[in-house]
Amino acid sequence: MNKEKNVKKAFLWNMIGSTCYSGSSFLYLLVVTRICGAQLAGFFSLSYATAQLLLQVGRYGVRTYQATDLNRKYSFSEYKLSRVITCSLMMLFGIIYSAYSFTGEYIIISTFVIMMKMIDAVEDVFHGNLQQNYHVEQMGKALAIRNVYSAVFFTGILLVTKNLYLTCVATAVTSLILCLGVNSWFARKYGDAAGSAANCESTASNIHPDNRKSSRQPATAAQNSKKLSHVLELLKICTPMFIGTFLSLLLYNVPKYAMANVMTDEYQTYYSILFMPSFVITLMCEFVFKPTITTIAELWWENNLKRFVMYVLRIIAIILVCCAGIVVGGHLIGRTLLEIIYGVDLSPYKMQFIVLLTGGGIGAEVYMIYNILIAIRWGKCMLPVYSITAIITIAAARAMVNQWGIMGASLNYLLSCSILFVLFASILVYVILKKKRELKKEN
Repeated sequence: MNKEKNVKKAFLWNMIGSTCYSGSSFLYLLVVTRICGAQLAGFFSLSYATAQLLLQVGRYGVRTYQATDLNRKYSFSEYKLSRVITCSLMMLFGIIYSAYSFTGEYIIISTFVIMMKMIDAVEDVFHGNLQQNYHVEQMGKALAIRNVYSAVFFTGILLVTKNLYLTCVATAVTSLILCLGVNSWFARKYGDAAGSAANCESTASNIHPDNRKSSRQPATAAQNSKKLSHVLELLKICTPMFIGTFLSLLLYNVPKYAMANVMTDEYQTYYSILFMPSFVITLMCEFVFKPTITTIAELWWENNLKRFVMYVLRIIAIILVCCAGIVVGGHLIGRTLLEIIYGVDLSPYKMQFIVLLTGGGIGAEVYMIYNILIAIRWGKCMLPVYSITAIITIAAARAMVNQWGIMGASLNYLLSCSILFVLFASILVYVILKKKRELKKEN
């Protein structure tokens, strides 16, 4: 296969899919704020932040590992089984959290908001397989179809019923059905399932007719046991990445939880609206980064260090320029646009908005370097990096919010992004220099 084929299509469709994904998060808060009011929107925002955090349980840090599993150490069926396990755990924790934290209809809303995010984890394993097979453009199409449907359906149901409980339930259930249908089709046509079907057909044609029946027999207990052991091995390998991504989202949500203890729900809404563009910056950096991760892994394992470094530096530069433009644009017109869109007064929060945008730009670079380290199998550094950052920022969060309110929450977010960037960038430089020394010795 020509791995450079359809690169432009890959970037275009990845951009479209990622835009639909990030835009749906933006739209949910918008329509809830407009239709249900700032107070209920504050609860929805907190539930959505918790769902985003629990999404890391569903994904379990497997995606980048899967997309860069160039030697097919684990099969697609093993990746899928691992996702069944992690998504089940995600929903179990979500139900426990919702039942413990809320009462009445709020339990149902919180649970089904979490289910809406679980769908992201379900489709993620299909998209990882498409990326393994160099079909990023098909991944983008599947992502766009599902997220456009979910956003439009959610908006339409809420406009008609004015009932957030019914809207979340209906959106979660129908989106899951669509997700499984759409992504299974793409997997059969473009993923490992397509290759497996072709291989099976080829093999079957060379089998004696009397022996073909046995080739279709169900897997034996031994095969199932081996498959489960592979899945558990995969999850063990990805545990440091899971803990890292979980702590990452926890750190980004620490200001929200600190605010929940000392400020009213209306301030949660203001902070969430101000924070939304910062969160979207990180999602949007996937435009640049996601289509390249498999190629980056190839360059590293082929010892093409010079091209690897140039690739990384180019991506860093592109993301930096984009983020700088977003910060400037946010300073000039961004806050005003948010006021028009959400119908709330954000005039007291001009500097807070700039701080959050700056943090979002740094967070985008963190996200990129984090994925590179996983691609080159340095996931072991995730736990210590996030643990150090968590100790510093969580300890400071409540005091900062008590002292400076929303500005304190914004500065806490900027602090966590800055610490992560310094630590991850230092590790990446160290790993590159280490590899350079090793290659010199070999030559």
